[in-house]
Amino acid sequence: MVRILILIVIIFIAINDIKKMIIPNSLTLILFLLALISKGKNIYDIENGILGMGTYVLPFLVIYGYISDVIKKDAIGFGDIKLMLSFGYILGYTNLLNIYYFFILTFILASVVGVIVGIVGKSWDFKMPFSPFLILVFLYFWWFN
Repeated sequence: MVRILILIVIIFIAINDIKKMIIPNSLTLILFLLALISKGKNIYDIENGILGMGTYVLPFLVIYGYISDVIKKDAIGFGDIKLMLSFGYILGYTNLLNIYYFFILTFILASVVGVIVGIVGKSWDFKMPFSPFLILVFLYFWWFN
């Protein structure tokens, strides 16, 4: 039942980010509470989730903090970072290779779609929501790994 609720909240997050380019705090808070419920009371699952939160969020904090300063505009929104907190808790820490694959798949998928949109739209000056790509790769890792 919790998995279905998580899926519903994720769909609302994706729709809202596509339409308004913002992820509401209320939805990320609901998702995080559902993530906490999904792990249960087992101390090892909770510890694994907390480690997952840190390892999945760290690359986005680097992008948000340092790369945004270098390119002088926001490279990633803070809503995506809050979304990754919940995703990291749900996925937990398994090994660094899975986290590496998560980020590689996400950025490749976003890059391919961005290049296609740029070629079709004949403009490279556009903003694209990132959460749908995070969500697609998260769903793959959540259900198939």
